[in-house]
Amino acid sequence: MPARVLEDFRLIDRFVVPFHSVDMLRHVNHAEYVIWAESVRARYIAEVLRTDITGRFGGIIAKLVVEYERQLGYLEPVAVGCRISRFGNKSFEMIHEVWSEQTQERAAILTGTMVAFDYTENASIRVPDEWRERAAAFEPAL
Repeated sequence: MPARVLEDFRLIDRFVVPFHSVDMLRHVNHAEYVIWAESVRARYIAEVLRTDITGRFGGIIAKLVVEYERQLGYLEPVAVGCRISRFGNKSFEMIHEVWSEQTQERAAILTGTMVAFDYTENASIRVPDEWRERAAAFEPAL
């Protein structure tokens, strides 16, 4: 039985592929997937972790791996999900999946390592307990 679109994700952005995301090869440019993941990740930090992304504390991306699985086209309905998959002492891993809602197929999976950061001190910090608690309350499997 095929997987249901974003069945393991509670925070999801939905939209149709805009014209500016399509390149001269007539499919979504690879860089757009990173932009979409960044947008939903910012929402997750603001809404789930309840952290002002322009405040003193936040996360900086230390590593991002993108695995492309299929092409997406202009005006294709898309769903992008984001969730935390694990916490470390000073970092946490976020998973993003990009799906075509038209074909019910995953187009890409992005895995990012975020470092908890104090922008005033310009230094990494221990992941705040409040973030862990808020994510655990939001994520069914965390």
